[in-house]
Amino acid sequence: MEENKDTETLGLKTIVVRYLRQWKIFLIAFLFSLIPAAIYLSLYPKTFEFMARIQIQDDKDVGMAGLGLGEAAGLMKSFGIGGGGSGGVSIEDEISILTSNQMLSRMILDLGLNVEYTRPYSYYKMYHEAPLKLTPDSVAPGGPEDEYRFTVAVGNGKVKVGAKSTFGKQKETFTFTSLPARIQLGDAAFTLDFDHGASISHDFKLKINCMPASWQAEVFAEEFLIEDLSKTSNVIELTCTDHVKDRGIAMLNTLIQKYNENAESLKRSEDQKVMTFVDDRIDNIVSELQEVELNIEKYKTLHGMTLLESDVLFYTEQMKELQIKIVELEAQSYVIRLMEDYVKNPANKYEVIPSLLSAVEGEKAGAITIYNEALLERDRLLQNSNENNPAYKSMNAQVDKLREGVYLTIGNAEKSCQMTLNDLKAKEKTLLDKMKSVPMMEREYVSYRRQQEILQGVYLILLQKREETVLSLGHQTDRARVTDPAFVMKKPIGPRKLYAAIGMILLTLVLPVGYLFAKDITVAILEEYKRTK
Repeated sequence: MEENKDTETLGLKTIVVRYLRQWKIFLIAFLFSLIPAAIYLSLYPKTFEFMARIQIQDDKDVGMAGLGLGEAAGLMKSFGIGGGGSGGVSIEDEISILTSNQMLSRMILDLGLNVEYTRPYSYYKMYHEAPLKLTPDSVAPGGPEDEYRFTVAVGNGKVKVGAKSTFGKQKETFTFTSLPARIQLGDAAFTLDFDHGASISHDFKLKINCMPASWQAEVFAEEFLIEDLSKTSNVIELTCTDHVKDRGIAMLNTLIQKYNENAESLKRSEDQKVMTFVDDRIDNIVSELQEVELNIEKYKTLHGMTLLESDVLFYTEQMKELQIKIVELEAQSYVIRLMEDYVKNPANKYEVIPSLLSAVEGEKAGAITIYNEALLERDRLLQNSNENNPAYKSMNAQVDKLREGVYLTIGNAEKSCQMTLNDLKAKEKTLLDKMKSVPMMEREYVSYRRQQEILQGVYLILLQKREETVLSLGHQTDRARVTDPAFVMKKPIGPRKLYAAIGMILLTLVLPVGYLFAKDITVAILEEYKRTK
């Protein structure tokens, strides 16, 4: 085991010593590696990093969801809708929207970055300083549906344009003596014009690439890094890299602007749909509510109702009064019958009717009083004379006549009392029938009232939602609140000297080692070839 380790160590030392003896080759490789490093550091455009921070506001902050309007708010809370919900926001979803191809495409179209301008043999993409401006005439929202490349040469009072499409394989050459000019390549049309004071008297060459915004968005997506600042906050950090400071700042600010416009557009569209739905439902609810209220009115009119509870109390009071009157009349009728029995009894023919039995009042009571007075006069005459006295006989005949009137009076009183008693009992029966129907009436009335209360509750909820939507439409707030506007980081990130150093080290090691290894293999092959020859 130890012999193997010693052998391996000896072999490694031999290789290292052998390579060190070839230090001149390593030196040459090192000097050669300075060339690509210098080219990289001098030609690669200086790259800057840009940053912006935004805070995503949840729905309860940007809308009017927390507004409460009295009873409607309570109803909405009881139904579990509206009235200050959680309004949570998913940062992952918002980041996905910000990095979506559609959002980046809108930013690119707004800044015109789907058209790139470069000088010949340069990787530097010009921004506002380009002397020409190419405008696609395509009606498609994302620009032309193919990549078009233009080579423009301005000189000798002419503008020569070479145009070709990448996928359509169309290629044409145009010559213009003035600009603006229209370039038609297949179905695509473009307008070329001077920009920034350039004119046909200036000689220059320019390369222009025009591609769909969605394709360009794929390229820009690699230059953007969008992530949440922390898992417990709603702050998102946006960073990107670019060679032009103005373009990098504009890209971040425009992306945030387009994000807010998209959120506002979606919110406004949703609010408009909600308004249309709510208005339609309010009209339907009002019609249904009017129908239910009309049914309640008809039901109350049919059954003579005002308020069910008050009606029940009224019936109870009336029943109590009727029962008191019936008891009184029953007692009075009983007294009248006793009086009739007393008067019609032969033993009481000439007896005074007791005053305790005078249950009849008014004219009827007066007839009994006259009868009693006549009896007293008859008794007085009988005490002062005998039965044969003509005055006594006359008074006796008068008493008999008055007794007939008393009979008639008592009979009429009994009939009148009975008629009144029957009338009161009929009223009592009517009230009893009404009170018996109260449970059924209450059930039917409660059903109507329940429908009315449900419709009223829904109506209040719809009014609450309508007011919230109207206020939301009139009070739009940015979804993304900018906490840090786009700014340029202090240190450029490119060209990176570290990358140049790593490249030099790799070239310094790889090229000599590769050369020596290839040399050894070649020598070994040649020796083997000579040996076998």
